[in-house]
Amino acid sequence: MALSKLQAESLNLADTYAFTGTVTGAGEITASTTAPSEGGAATTNVVQGLVKVWSNFNGSGTPATRDSFNVSGLTDNGAGSFDVNHTNNMSAAEFSYYVASDTWHKFNPAYSTSLHRIYTASSSFAGQDATNAFTAVNGDLA
Repeated sequence: MALSKLQAESLNLADTYAFTGTVTGAGEITASTTAPSEGGAATTNVVQGLVKVWSNFNGSGTPATRDSFNVSGLTDNGAGSFDVNHTNNMSAAEFSYYVASDTWHKFNPAYSTSLHRIYTASSSFAGQDATNAFTAVNGDLA
């Protein structure tokens, strides 16, 4: 029975009610959707503010991803050097990313639209695999 035909009688919650019509005011998120900041003094672009790629992995021995988003796999390039391969490419190779690990890490940018490379190291900055490595990418998807 359509919801518009409910009467002032009792409502049986075991019944199935079909809905026909349109929900309005819900909107969709677009490339230009903005949201107010927590304090309300500024706005942020919702799409640009989202992390586009992230990974939590064990780089010791055979690299293994614990959890990730938009990551198709890892490539082990040798001691402490890993490529994080993107499932969906970035629009350009000029994106920002960060790395955290249980070892030191050194910055030596190597990236393309389809991957970013991270280096984990010992305190003398020699390549050393990390048991816990974390990385995230911000920028525009292709």
